[in-house]
Amino acid sequence: MYSKLYRQYVATVLLLVYVFNQLDRRVFDILMEPVKRQFSLTDAQLGFLAGPALVVVYSCLGIPVARWADRRGRIAIMTCAVGLWSFFAASTATVHHFWQLALARVGVGVGEAGFSAVAISVICDYEDDQNRARAISNFMLAIPIAGIVSNLMGGWVNQLYGWRWVFVIAGVPGVPLAALMWATVREPTRRLRTYSDSLERPPFRAVLSTLWQRQSLRHLVLGLGANTMVAWVIGWLYVLFIRQHHMTTGELGSWFALTEGVGTLIGIWLGGFLATRLGTKDASATTRLMTLAGVLVAPLASFVLWCPSKHLALLGYLLLNIAMYFAWGPTTALVQDLVGSNMRATMASLLFLTQMLAGGVIGTQLVGVLSDALAPIAGNSTIALRWSMTLGSMVTLWSAMHFWRAGRYVRQDLVVAALSRSPEQPGPLTVTS
Repeated sequence: MYSKLYRQYVATVLLLVYVFNQLDRRVFDILMEPVKRQFSLTDAQLGFLAGPALVVVYSCLGIPVARWADRRGRIAIMTCAVGLWSFFAASTATVHHFWQLALARVGVGVGEAGFSAVAISVICDYEDDQNRARAISNFMLAIPIAGIVSNLMGGWVNQLYGWRWVFVIAGVPGVPLAALMWATVREPTRRLRTYSDSLERPPFRAVLSTLWQRQSLRHLVLGLGANTMVAWVIGWLYVLFIRQHHMTTGELGSWFALTEGVGTLIGIWLGGFLATRLGTKDASATTRLMTLAGVLVAPLASFVLWCPSKHLALLGYLLLNIAMYFAWGPTTALVQDLVGSNMRATMASLLFLTQMLAGGVIGTQLVGVLSDALAPIAGNSTIALRWSMTLGSMVTLWSAMHFWRAGRYVRQDLVVAALSRSPEQPGPLTVTS
């Protein structure tokens, strides 16, 4: 059993590493327009760099790495991953051609495939059932923290010194962080929460079978995937605000650090807080709140995209981020509650795979392709981009539908998971990895 102080230390280290994980991925967003101008790219090419170049390899490697992590040393896997993505992020500063930039983005995706799902598995073994939703939501606070840092640092460093220095500053700190994690974070014992859990890694078809048979689990994964697609669609807002409101990257980064960073922070924290207060006994109430938040995203997104006032649009963007990220923590925690400990990393990887494919491959690329296609009809690239983002953001209604349907089955699926406990072992079991 680990002390509370040590568990807090581990949570802090993993949070810090996840901040740089998100930073190396997200800092490209505020640099999209400057990079487009330097390399004379189309919106479709820009969408490829922001999405598929990073996501496709990440998606292919995520599940095999997670399967490995369900039976092998997770700290070593994460340490290697951090070093790898940090190297490729820093090397982005040296590129001189589109294909080199694409390869660097692919390399970042290769490294990131070995961290987030594995870290979720580690957190679940450090925390008990009661605190799991809050712990995972706290871990996900790295997303808004990285958003604040990437906006401020990326915006002003680009404006003062150029976009290449942004990647150097984002990538280099990952190396000492990897060393710190390797030296100080211990591999936790694996919790066996149910009688059906075992030390043997289940075949992948068993993981897919669990995902299919537990209807709430299936709808939660699809719901968060659609939600993430909208988040990546809205990621084009950096480009839109530069084109529409003629903002510099420094000004844009300062405003987005407040509206995007704080809004996302509130949304993720609020989702985790309410999910913890309601607990698994009232998980259906949590899914109803997630449904409501998903419905609110549609009108808020339309307001932000079409509002002629820059400052009112920025205020709406703050509210949009609260609603858009509300479901992330509760969904991830419920997915972990609905499966056994020997498939947690794999199921988390499937969840992240769905998010990355929906957001990075479909959402980001679709906006770029639609923007290029609509430009001759709309008359200019700004209006074309606004229409393509509006159409993409409506997917949030599909996300809300899945969260609502998950609420219909989540209670009974959690009961099934609880009934699978061994009568001789009513509490959580732990085994040494």
